Formats: sequence, C-alpha cells, structure tokens
Amino acid sequence: MSTKRLEGCIAVVTGGSRGVGKGVALGLAEAGATIFVTARTRKSGTADWPGSLDETIAEIAQAGGTGIGLECDHSDDKAVKEVFLRIQRDCGGLDLLVNNVFAAPNVMPVNVPFWEVPVSVWDLMHDVGLRSHFVASQLSVPLMLGRGNGLIVNTSSGGGIRYTFNVPFGVQKSGVDRMARDMAHELKPYGIAAVSIWPGYIKSEKLAAQPDRVPPALAKLIAERGETPIFVGRAVAALASDSLVMNKTGQILLASELAAEYGFTDIDGRVPPAPSRDPSPLSVFKPAGPSGA
Repeated sequence: MSTKRLEGCIAVVTGGSRGVGKGVALGLAEAGATIFVTARTRKSGTADWPGSLDETIAEIAQAGGTGIGLECDHSDDKAVKEVFLRIQRDCGGLDLLVNNVFAAPNVMPVNVPFWEVPVSVWDLMHDVGLRSHFVASQLSVPLMLGRGNGLIVNTSSGGGIRYTFNVPFGVQKSGVDRMARDMAHELKPYGIAAVSIWPGYIKSEKLAAQPDRVPPALAKLIAERGETPIFVGRAVAALASDSLVMNKTGQILLASELAAEYGFTDIDGRVPPAPSRDPSPLSVFKPAGPSGA
C-alpha cells in the first residue's frame, strides 16, 4: 500500500485541534492528503487545555500532508458555510468529510440521573456534535457530487449503544450513528459512502493533562487498553483509500476491526483490542441508586 495513496484527496476534518480530530488529520497526512482542519482554537493551548489549529497544521506538514487550518465555531452556520465556500473556491470539490467536532461541558456529569442533568448539557452536545454534523454533511455533498466518489465519516463511540456518562451523551452518539446510516441510504445512488467509526479507549491530550476528568476505573481501562488518536486516523485513511468502500456504507465500523482488515497498527506497532459491541453498561457506569440505598 503506497504511503502517499491519498495524494490529491481533499479532506475536511472538523474539530481537529486535539484528540480524535487531530489524530484523524495526522492519519490522513501520513497518506499524503490535503486536509482542511476546523477548530475554534488557533494558538497553542494551555497546559490544562492542550491543542490548537497551529499545532495540528505543523504536525500535518511533518507527517507528509498539506494542512489548512480554518477557525470555525460549528454552532455558527454562517461560519461553517464559509469553510465549504473556501474549499469550493480553492479546490473545486471535496472527497472526504470527517464529522468529529464535539462540545462537552467543562465537568461531564457521570452517573447523574437525567432529571438532575442541566438541559444546557443536552443543548451543548446536540448543537455541536449532532446538529453540526448534519450541517457540515449538507454542505459537503454538493462538493462531492460528480467526482465519482466521496466519503462521510462520523466519529462516534460505543456510547451509541450502551450507557456512558449520562443520557444526553448516549443519545448524541446514537444519533451520530443513525445519521450515518440514513445518509448512506440517500447517498448510495450517487456513489458516496457514509459510515460511523468507533475508536477504542482514547489516550487524549486532555486526559493526560487532566486525568481526573474520567472515573478512576475508566482511566485504568484507558491505560490498559487505550489507543492513540492517530490509530483511528489510520483507520479513516484506509477507508478513504479503499475503492470498494461503498460495500461498507451505512455501517458502524470499529478502528481495531479495520486494522485487522487493512493491516495498519497504532504508532507503537500494536493493534489495540476492539471495544465491545455489547450494549450492557460498563461496570463503571452502573447507576448509584438513591442515597443510602
């Protein structure tokens, strides 16, 4: 498989200043793609909130790709439209959209009953992370039509089928998965694929900077079974390189399962274990029950 197999591919990765978005951008860069990366943070982040567009674009160049950083707040439809108008002007079309942008509260409610979760948590995660994916997808498809191919990838997680953190989080992930499936149905006659991809337990910059962001039992799982964000980036690059990707349209795909199929590894040379498709909640997310129960 050529290391520059995506040379000439025009891609958009939303929410690419850190975490999975940055890892996807770097995985595409390794394959030689041109990547437009959106994020709100242009300059280098702080020690407790690492990551920025500038850092991602610099690392894309080091990895062998071409990166263009575009500041964009995905809650602003006008700003998002400007991103795709820019791509139309500069490139004349688009081959790949990766919907990854996601907004979460500074403190994620964990095992908090839904009737005690602020409605603002629902609004935040469904505005930037579900609605924003729909808007970006709407704007991307006209740039893919007529090119003979096209791929939309929604990054999601097992939270789409099993309880994770709280009700708004799970509904958001389930919506992302369902959106990919239904978009695939409508896009199939046009030769454009749409899939949802689940990374495993991600070793993110934010988690390294703020290890108390997740319950200790989950942090232990991540330490033992985790993968770098670049691993899912290599999964997306493999999909974008596959001339038969339409065979996978509408599916939920796991990065580790794709590694077994396409033969890529994480940066340390291993293939992390795949997350479970079992809908049962992880033990760390068992409901606490009433006080004193």
